[in-house]
Amino acid sequence: MASMLYLPTPQHPIPPIPHSPYSPHSPKLVPPWPLEVTVRTITQILRQLKAILRPSSTSGMKKIYSDFFKLHEENQVLMLHRDDLYTPGPPHKHFSQQMLELVQKYAGKRILDIGCGHGVNSIELNKRGFECIGIEINEQYVQEAQKYIEAYHMRAEKLDFPDKSFDTAIMLEVLEHLEDPYTALGEIARVTRKNLILSVPNLEPLETLVEYNVIMHHFFECTHLNFFTKSMLERFLRKYFPYVKLGNFGQFFNFSGKKLYYHLNAVASFEPI
Repeated sequence: MASMLYLPTPQHPIPPIPHSPYSPHSPKLVPPWPLEVTVRTITQILRQLKAILRPSSTSGMKKIYSDFFKLHEENQVLMLHRDDLYTPGPPHKHFSQQMLELVQKYAGKRILDIGCGHGVNSIELNKRGFECIGIEINEQYVQEAQKYIEAYHMRAEKLDFPDKSFDTAIMLEVLEHLEDPYTALGEIARVTRKNLILSVPNLEPLETLVEYNVIMHHFFECTHLNFFTKSMLERFLRKYFPYVKLGNFGQFFNFSGKKLYYHLNAVASFEPI
């Protein structure tokens, strides 16, 4: 007979076991360990279960690949080539909640949004009282962004702004695309007064995922030229910014039993953070 997991709720608490230390029928009501320890342990177990069962934040990619394979099957394609798989993705449509909170906490009022895409990040930040200007290398994206924000067709490696024009620069999932990230970082340091806030795909999970023959989707992104572990990113940013605060977000592949994060984030600053 299969056993069942009983999860207590406020409406259905764990019933007392007769003659157990917790039972009102027992002459002794002293638990074998402090009650707060028991509650803490149960809470930790429930949190772990929630993390394991939580779907990946990239689960939306499943439909994209399903449609991709369905289309090629319908067309009776004999084989796929590298260019069929290694393709650039569209600009993101939503501001990452984790990065929004980071920008709100550390950014100055005047912000340069590097690689602004359609202007999603700048639109949201402008609503929250910041003054954002976007730059983008893709002319079509710039034209779309200009419907909502001040945006320019410009490369990160050659910023056409005076020194110290902005309090903060943000680069959200952009650094990995740059052909000359070193020159870009120097330009960012030149035009900012306070700091740079950024995110990039995280290379570190590869060591665990290879055991399962699993690869992260961003490796199929043909315009990803630069890859970072946390320590690599810190060393890179310290070339121009003396203070660096690193973090990660986007937990995924929970079944590995390890805490793996798809993204790294960082605040690189001229002043102590």
